[in-house]
Amino acid sequence: MSDGTLAQGQVAGRLSTRARRDYTQGNLLVNILLLAWPMVLDMASLSVYQLVDAFYVGKLGAVALAAVSISSTLSWVLNALSRGLGVGGLAVVARRVGEHNEEAAAHAAWQVLTLTAVFGIFLGFIGIATARSALRLLGAAPDVVAVGVAFLDVTFATLVIIMMLGVTNAILRGAGEATTGMWTMWLANGISILLSPVLILGWGPIPGFGVVGSALSFGMGQTVGLVAALAMLLSGRLRIHLRLGHYRVDWPLMKRIILIALPSSFQMFVRSSSRVIVTAIIVSFGTAAMAGYGVANRMLMFTFIPGFGLGNAASTLVGQNLGARRPDRAERTAWIVAAMNMALLGSAALLFAFRAKEIVSIFAHDPAVVAVAATALRIISVSQIISALGVVMGRSFDGAGDTMPAMVVNIGTLYLVQIPAAYLLAHVLGLGVNGVWLGFALSNVMNGLMMAIWFNRGRWKHREV
Repeated sequence: MSDGTLAQGQVAGRLSTRARRDYTQGNLLVNILLLAWPMVLDMASLSVYQLVDAFYVGKLGAVALAAVSISSTLSWVLNALSRGLGVGGLAVVARRVGEHNEEAAAHAAWQVLTLTAVFGIFLGFIGIATARSALRLLGAAPDVVAVGVAFLDVTFATLVIIMMLGVTNAILRGAGEATTGMWTMWLANGISILLSPVLILGWGPIPGFGVVGSALSFGMGQTVGLVAALAMLLSGRLRIHLRLGHYRVDWPLMKRIILIALPSSFQMFVRSSSRVIVTAIIVSFGTAAMAGYGVANRMLMFTFIPGFGLGNAASTLVGQNLGARRPDRAERTAWIVAAMNMALLGSAALLFAFRAKEIVSIFAHDPAVVAVAATALRIISVSQIISALGVVMGRSFDGAGDTMPAMVVNIGTLYLVQIPAAYLLAHVLGLGVNGVWLGFALSNVMNGLMMAIWFNRGRWKHREV
């Protein structure tokens, strides 16, 4: 990009930003809440869909629940490889917006979208080719494998769309356009919620497709959401404006984004792949244990939704304040958000302590599945109070473009703590599947504490993006 174009972009950016809220100024708590509420609702839309989907898949029986649970774990492994691109895009876009250079922010967004499209198509082909072998490797029963492959074929065929919407949403968050991101995600997941019972169970002349209907409903909703998000970015009504005539491939910038994204992608891959290994441990205890884990995991993710929204708000505010050369303000933001998140997850843990069985019974009817899920909720939810600290600090590192700490901490706590502890407690010490939940809890506590200690060192303030 020429100096003249950059200068024009900077002027245009300054003029357009004055008409919008500057998150590098004003009251910190107000800024956090203004960004967090749409991000919380954004994340909540996915969780609501997952709960609705689990409700209708649960009507198909324990085999269907187990197949969707284990298959979803595999799909997130490949998706995780590209999610780092969203982190890289958010970091660069947030910095440029903080510098009031919206033209450069839009240029960076084009590069991230291009990279995501290429990776999404490539990973989709890999997923379809390896789905059956991966399910067998995890030890899934033959009936679970048959159902899971059908689910994964549709999921991987739409993987590029799922990835593109996730990255587009990250770009919107980085630009401070959280409300637009919220509406596009509610549109996407709202359509999936409406289609889920129709495509899973059937309605009138429309036949039920079983678990394949679950994958179809999600893919269709994500497609509509992506079209809407791209239309808004191209409309010129947002802080960041993508112009088709300005698109060009920028290899040096792509390389910079990839270097930021690589540690994040790797740590997300580590997180997802560790779940695959833990899933293999759970599978060894039978279909009921796997189905119970699937239900409990969705419940836990639902309680984490406000935390993810708060963490995303922290990520945007840290990035923009660093762009505005206000590192101390960025640091205060992260600690305030962390305290809020810990309070929220503490409330959720209290609820599960007394009402876990009643809540799980809404989504599962097999007594064995209900017992497994309820115990998992009670054990893991307590540890999430400390894990809440790690979520916010990890997102804050992402906003700063310093993605190495989260990678190191996640490798350490997942592969050196969670997996060995889950196996030893479950099989060696004889605690059964409850030992897996204790392994999760220990890992969560270690992750939160290590993230907080590393963040407090402050080296992320000096990261150039």
